[in-house]
Amino acid sequence: MSNLQLVPDTATQPDPAAVLTCDWEGSALKAESTFHQLSPYIGKLKSSMAGSLISQFTDPGDLIYDPFSGSGTVALEAWSAKRGIIANDLSPYAALLTRAKLNPYRSLIEALDDMHDLSDEVFQTDVDLRTVPLWVRRFFHPETLRETVAWSSVLRRRRRWFLLASLMGILHHQRPGFLSYPSSHTVPYLRLKAFPPAEFPKLYEYRSLLDRFEAKITRAFRRVPDLDFELQRKCYAQSAHLLKPDSMVDAIITSPPYMRQLDYARDNRLRLWFLGVNDPRQLDHEISPRKDAFLKLMEKCFRRWQTVLKPEKYCILIVGDASSELTNGNLPERISAIATQKVGGYVHIHDHTEAIPNERRVRRGLTGSTSETILVLRNKKPKGKTGA
Repeated sequence: MSNLQLVPDTATQPDPAAVLTCDWEGSALKAESTFHQLSPYIGKLKSSMAGSLISQFTDPGDLIYDPFSGSGTVALEAWSAKRGIIANDLSPYAALLTRAKLNPYRSLIEALDDMHDLSDEVFQTDVDLRTVPLWVRRFFHPETLRETVAWSSVLRRRRRWFLLASLMGILHHQRPGFLSYPSSHTVPYLRLKAFPPAEFPKLYEYRSLLDRFEAKITRAFRRVPDLDFELQRKCYAQSAHLLKPDSMVDAIITSPPYMRQLDYARDNRLRLWFLGVNDPRQLDHEISPRKDAFLKLMEKCFRRWQTVLKPEKYCILIVGDASSELTNGNLPERISAIATQKVGGYVHIHDHTEAIPNERRVRRGLTGSTSETILVLRNKKPKGKTGA
């Protein structure tokens, strides 16, 4: 970890959060709620980091806004910490995961009962595999694919977000507990060379969905946080610069898209197809923009967020390194300059940069974001306003 870099603002009073406690070192997988593990997500924010930032910069009962919610890490950690949460993500897959984590069943028994109640409707759903693209058919035994298409169709129609996210979590992998032929767990590609059908014939046989689905749901309830179902929690699926929540918020905590360092749609194309997205390339232009479009998006967001974030409250961004895209300064510096100078009305409180461990990266050992910066800004009190 690098040392904290403070950027003082002489026009403001000393900030009470001038020291950031970086207490999230090490893996969070064995300690975090298994709701965080419903389905893989590239560029996933570390849950212990999200929880720490929520604890340090907000209070119980506060309302937190995450306009780029991704897999819903901030959303679930905020809710678990007795904060209200408003989340948003334009990607249908990200919005699904966030909605699933904000709308879980109250118990494993309730989840399994609902799944079994829906099974009759699923079995009565006709599926014509000729309407399924060839590239999708290549991943599955025909009967497994027929069951998966039927289940995903019913769950989407019935808006059963938690069950649908759980189904996406077992969609593809080389392990027998998953539905596809041997393939990568995150970015979908078949592993025919590593697992030739002639040598591993059992891996290419029919895989029944129901038993695997039930096992996945059971695993999801292994570690469940203490959740207050009366707290406010919403999830939208809109462009972040256009959305204006109907309530003022006490903090914005979010991780914007990594400026084409990750192709969120392409790398989730198989899951997205089951969610109704047929052209992931077009979606990537919207949810994973290149440099100029990304910086313009951040400018629009900062202007919008000034009308949403309460005065003197924090806007915290976790930003991936994208220096290869920039010719003048690094990305956190550019984002801070947009907020504090171009848009104005924000104060740069501090920032902290640390390396992304190789084990947290989807493309390990390859190019891409190798570090991330926590950028802490504060919304200034409007001129002429006094009091709380």
